[in-house]
Amino acid sequence: MGFRILKIIYQANKEIQSFLADNIIGTPGQSAVYQQLNTHEKLKQLPNPHFACLQREKLLGLCCFCQRSFYLNGEEIVSFYVRYFSFKDAFRSQKSHSRSQNKRNAIKNEVHQLLEGHELLKRSTPNIFYAFVDPNNERSAVLCNEFGFQTIRTFKTYSLGYLFPRKRIAFEKIASASKAELSELLRNFYSDYTFYTEDNLFYRDQYFMVRDENGKVLVGIQANPENWKIHDLPGWSGKMLLHVASKLPITNRLIRPNYQFLALDYLYCQPGQEETLSQLIESLLAHFSLSTAMVLADAESSLHQTLKRIDHGIVGKIKKPVSISVIAKGNQFSDYQWNHIKNSPSFQSSFDTT
Repeated sequence: MGFRILKIIYQANKEIQSFLADNIIGTPGQSAVYQQLNTHEKLKQLPNPHFACLQREKLLGLCCFCQRSFYLNGEEIVSFYVRYFSFKDAFRSQKSHSRSQNKRNAIKNEVHQLLEGHELLKRSTPNIFYAFVDPNNERSAVLCNEFGFQTIRTFKTYSLGYLFPRKRIAFEKIASASKAELSELLRNFYSDYTFYTEDNLFYRDQYFMVRDENGKVLVGIQANPENWKIHDLPGWSGKMLLHVASKLPITNRLIRPNYQFLALDYLYCQPGQEETLSQLIESLLAHFSLSTAMVLADAESSLHQTLKRIDHGIVGKIKKPVSISVIAKGNQFSDYQWNHIKNSPSFQSSFDTT
């Protein structure tokens, strides 16, 4: 049974690419307001996207569900990561006369069906939808309540960086012959995490490692250079940073409207190698001629503890970690499965948030 209003598209056509490239993210006055400038490239890398599109004469809004699988006590679970949720302002601000309200109710009904797996799955099977949201964003809270999502975990977004990063340690870039070895190490490292996926692993082959004299991998990081256009930062201090500090010759290495940084992903660290991890991060910043980096970690995970023990540079001293909520909606889950998901650390890929 197809939908009357929403249209499901399975690859990013030119209209979708253009729509998302123009998308402005954030809430003015509450959070950073920015635009991701690598959207076209990222859309080409999504392995199994389902774009639910609202169209009239042109595209008015869309939501992308990235279909993935993860394992829960050895059982494969179908999941959908909600990567984009974007609607044009003109559609969001329509007046609530009866005809518009009926249309909105019809759209909500179809979204409810989507979030139960209809039109996305060929057969009925346990599945889960999840997304990352700012807990202070009122619109996100309304969406959670409207569509039955629950907050199940919290993760921290760390900012790290140095004014003048330098190469501190020798490292190697991933080679094809090493990918199977690294994949196995990462699966073991994140074996207790829900939502672990290798969909974004080895993106552009930008994975880097440090080995010991016997060839054992001590630490590893995927480093994705990213570029955002920052339109606004909240508060008086945010305005000063964006419009004053960004024009000064030293501080503009850390913040400017054309913001370039490293998104760190798929961290691997042997116990006791936190200093090696710090040295690799600074060395990669120097390698890419960048000054700042971002990394994510579940707030109650072993990775979070590792990140608390490493040097965050001057950026980490200035900017505190930001808390982000993991929200989820499970379908056909047993109480045991649902409790397991809520009580286990969750995996976050920075690729998904950039």
